[in-house]
Amino acid sequence: MKGIKKLLWFLYQCFACYTLLIYILVLWVPTDGWLAGFMMMSFPAVVLIHLISIPVWFVIERKKAVLPLVLFVAAGLFLSRTYAFKSSGEEAPADGARKFSVMSYNVHVFQKYAGWQGEARRKEIKEMKAWIGDSGADVLCMPEHYDEDETIFDTGNYLKKKGYRHTAYFHGRKYGKSYWGLAILSKYPIVASRDTIFLAQNGLVQADIKIGRDTVRIIGLHLYSMTLGLSKLVRQKEMDGIETEGRITLSKMKKGFTQRAEEFTVLQEWINASPYPVLVCGDFNEVPYSYIYGKLRKSLKNSFEEKGQGFGFSYNHLPYFIRIDHQFFDESKLSVHDFTTYSKIKFSDHYPIMGTYSFK
Repeated sequence: MKGIKKLLWFLYQCFACYTLLIYILVLWVPTDGWLAGFMMMSFPAVVLIHLISIPVWFVIERKKAVLPLVLFVAAGLFLSRTYAFKSSGEEAPADGARKFSVMSYNVHVFQKYAGWQGEARRKEIKEMKAWIGDSGADVLCMPEHYDEDETIFDTGNYLKKKGYRHTAYFHGRKYGKSYWGLAILSKYPIVASRDTIFLAQNGLVQADIKIGRDTVRIIGLHLYSMTLGLSKLVRQKEMDGIETEGRITLSKMKKGFTQRAEEFTVLQEWINASPYPVLVCGDFNEVPYSYIYGKLRKSLKNSFEEKGQGFGFSYNHLPYFIRIDHQFFDESKLSVHDFTTYSKIKFSDHYPIMGTYSFK
């Protein structure tokens, strides 16, 4: 029994060293390698294991419960990335500055590939369009936007009637009467725009939006999608199937880390070149402990961390408990007044998120 205790303690000490390495990676994000990406993504599971270890070691050998307790408490350094406490009070806008709201919503092509011909689904699509049109957002950033003239998916004309008269798209991805991809729609004038496509519907769209006397540069993004298919992995009952799906999932994750790191290089160049206050929003496909999130956090503020509430999970499919849709803003030139995750709006595989801002 004594030998088993020694072995368990040795293994736990090794795990503690792994934990410290993860904490260092998340704090300083020194590398964009896929291995570091895997390690940083394991952060929530690592913290949970230490939480469980506290009572276990307290029972086995009380003094040794101190180590998991210390490591769990140290995870508090990352609390703001994980959980937001709704701040009381609200900073008033600067004199003459008006508030404007930005909603990011991966609309999953408005359920085009989900049996939309059925009456119940068509009703849901209409409700989805109505909710977006009546959301009150001044600017919409919509990854996986879909627009098809003279059909139930005529979202462009519908939203134009709701006041979104100004648009920025992937200009090279228009096919006759339809469009599929990232889009920025605005009630305020877009005075300039640019775009770049990475793969499929992934890429960046930039819109310089004139709001009163000021201009804000909004960069909408949809970074590389891994399409992990975790439901297939969960449904596997045979070990061979689990191994096969597991290898496919890990391969997709590895490619995702590498691809998004390359895409971030372009995003950083766009941010650095901006003469206007910058607001970056969209579907990052990156959790708050990732390379890209950490790098952006060094130069921009995250709106959820500043004005959000709760965990802010933004994904409506397995594994559910992740936040991969974000908004970052230039704190030196913009103020954030409110941030909401609409977790009850379940039309898509993502939840809408909306921030309210003003110029400083």
